[in-house]
Amino acid sequence: MTQQTQKPVALVTGAAKRIGAAIVERLAADGYAVAIHCNASRTEADALAARIQAEGGTAQVFAADLVDPVAVAGLVPAVTKAMGPVTLLVNNAAANPYFGPMIDMDLVAYEKTVEVNLRGYFWATVQAAKRMAKAGGGAVVNVASVNAKRPAPGQGIYSMTKAGIVNMTEGFAK
Repeated sequence: MTQQTQKPVALVTGAAKRIGAAIVERLAADGYAVAIHCNASRTEADALAARIQAEGGTAQVFAADLVDPVAVAGLVPAVTKAMGPVTLLVNNAAANPYFGPMIDMDLVAYEKTVEVNLRGYFWATVQAAKRMAKAGGGAVVNVASVNAKRPAPGQGIYSMTKAGIVNMTEGFAK
């Protein structure tokens, strides 16, 4: 069911479980209509949306592959059409498919990590921020990691992308 809401709309990427689900639950409790982004499997995202709705909140699920720039470009417009303008974007999705020495990481795992953790955040921010600016304001929150400051053993590329998120956030802010 597609329905516009009078509540402020928050889009949370990587929102189906763990940190993302906790963010969604908090925003719903604070009165946001939440757009729950998931990558492929909707099972956990649908269950989270159902819980929020059962508690009187507003939530819908939106699937998009953050590795695909066309899918990312369509995410904010899809949420806007279904729920209303996005006033808060929380980039939370993350990929970390490889644990081990950086020199042993294959190109596929490297690309997945960089594409989700950096390119996905960047394009989602561009799509949301342009619309927010036209509407008079909004906010973007980018979730990074303590690994941004001190790489964890076996997580070099993941840590590198998290440092990039911190830098990207500062760049957008300027």
